[in-house]
Amino acid sequence: MNTQNKEHSAYEDEINLMDYIQVIRKRKWLIILGTLMCIIVAAIISLLMPKIYRGEATFKIITKEITTAKEMVSVIGNIDKEKLKQVLPKTYNLINSIKLNALRDSVDKFQLIIETERVDDIPIAISMVVEYINNNPLIKQSVEQDKERLSKQIEELSKFIESSKELVKAYDNLIKTGRLITIGFNTVDLNKRISDIKIEKLQVEQTLKRLKGIEMVAQPYISSKPVKPKKRQNVMIAGVVGLLGSIMLAFFMEFLKKNKANLGKPS
Repeated sequence: MNTQNKEHSAYEDEINLMDYIQVIRKRKWLIILGTLMCIIVAAIISLLMPKIYRGEATFKIITKEITTAKEMVSVIGNIDKEKLKQVLPKTYNLINSIKLNALRDSVDKFQLIIETERVDDIPIAISMVVEYINNNPLIKQSVEQDKERLSKQIEELSKFIESSKELVKAYDNLIKTGRLITIGFNTVDLNKRISDIKIEKLQVEQTLKRLKGIEMVAQPYISSKPVKPKKRQNVMIAGVVGLLGSIMLAFFMEFLKKNKANLGKPS
C-alpha cells in the first residue's frame, strides 16, 4: 500500500512539473519579451545616469586629546546634505557624498571618501574637508592644548641647554685652573648629552610647527574611471528580475485563463 502511494505521489509530481514546463513553453515569448524589456530599460537608465567618480584619502590623528579614529569620526558626525553646505559652502552642489570611516586595522587612522561627478573637484573637496575638520571647535581646542604643552617642553629644553652650557664653561675653568680633578668626570659625555637635547628640541619645534588635528598619511586615490553607475551589474540584476517577474506573470495569466474556463463550464 505504501509503495503504491509513493508511486502515485511521484506520478503527480511529474505531472505538476510537466504542467509548469508546458506553461513556460506556451508563454515563452511573454517571458522573453518581458526579460528583454527589463534589460533594455535598465541599460537606458544606466546610460542616462551621471557618471560618479570617487576619491579616497587616509588621515592620521595628530592631536593627543583625541586618541582614536572612532572618536574623531563621532566628533565630526555624519556629513549629510545640510552639513555639506558648511563643509563646502561654494561647491557643495558639485559633491554627491562625503563619508568618514574609521579603519578597522588601525586605532588612529580614518578614511575620507568623496564621490562627485567631476574628477577635478575631488582634490579641492579633500582640502576643504581637512580644513573643516581642523577648524572643528573641539579639535581646535585639542590642538591649542598640544601647542601649549609642546611650547612648555621647548622652554624647559632651552633652559636645560643654557644651564648645561654654563656648567661646561664652569668645569672648563676649574680644570684649567687646576681646581678640579678630572678623574671620574668627562666633559665629552656632558657635551654629547647637550647635543642630544638640542636634537630633541629641534624635533619638538618641528612638531609644533606642523601641528594640526589631522594629517594625510599618503597620496589620495582618485578613480580614473567612474565607479557609478555599475552598468553591467544593473543589467544583470534587471535580467534576473525581469525573468522571474515574467515567469510569475505567465503562471498568473494561465491561472486566470483556467479559472475563466472553469467558470464557463455548466455545473
